Amino acid sequence: MALLLAVLAAVLLGLSDFFAARSSRTVPAITVTRTAVWVSTLLAPFLLLVIDSAWSAHDTVLAACSGVFMIGGLLLLYQGYSVARMGIVAPVSSVLLAAVPVVWDAFNGEVPGALAAGGMVLGGVALVLTSYTPSGQGSVRSGVVLGLTSGVAFGTAFTLMGQVTEDAGVSTVVVQRLMGVLMLSALAVWRSEPYLAPAGPGRRYAVLAGVPAVVAIASLQLAFQKGASGPVAVASSQFATVAVLL
Repeated sequence: MALLLAVLAAVLLGLSDFFAARSSRTVPAITVTRTAVWVSTLLAPFLLLVIDSAWSAHDTVLAACSGVFMIGGLLLLYQGYSVARMGIVAPVSSVLLAAVPVVWDAFNGEVPGALAAGGMVLGGVALVLTSYTPSGQGSVRSGVVLGLTSGVAFGTAFTLMGQVTEDAGVSTVVVQRLMGVLMLSALAVWRSEPYLAPAGPGRRYAVLAGVPAVVAIASLQLAFQKGASGPVAVASSQFATVAVLL
């Protein structure tokens, strides 16, 4: 069940990234992020109506911390989409995203199994196959750097999500999204970009990015509660393949 939920999360994250990349062509990355996160935040409480969830201080703190890293990863990822091809940024990010939880599991004595190892190999192959960019189609160096940093941020967020208790259900998703809104709203004080995406195709794509994102994060949180962090992260990291194929 954990891997099925992780695969569902990968598909939905890939769909969200596809819409975000389209929006980032005409809207600043931070504005796309803020718009998408606001949409997912407004939808998150409805998850509590269908999934039993409990609240605790331990899980709330973990959710808040994971929210900071998740939003940081989104900002870096969407910035990468605005300066380079998705085929560069997404695969690099996905490899690092999977590596961090696997390393954490190994540090805690959980040796990666065949599935995790195979997933890392597939991620590396995807990186090689999708990273070629003809000249004049974005900055390869910037795309790689932003992909690496976003991957580390996402991997850290996923590792924290893996420490949440099973009783929490999807309550942590609500906390994580709220933390994202607070963080992005605070950044608006020092940034000149529009708070939300202006009317037009860019806004539509940003809104569409937020809808599958909240379901993806909920699926991912449930997957982490039912399985080891490493394999779940590896399976969900294949969002890059979905995003590039779209």
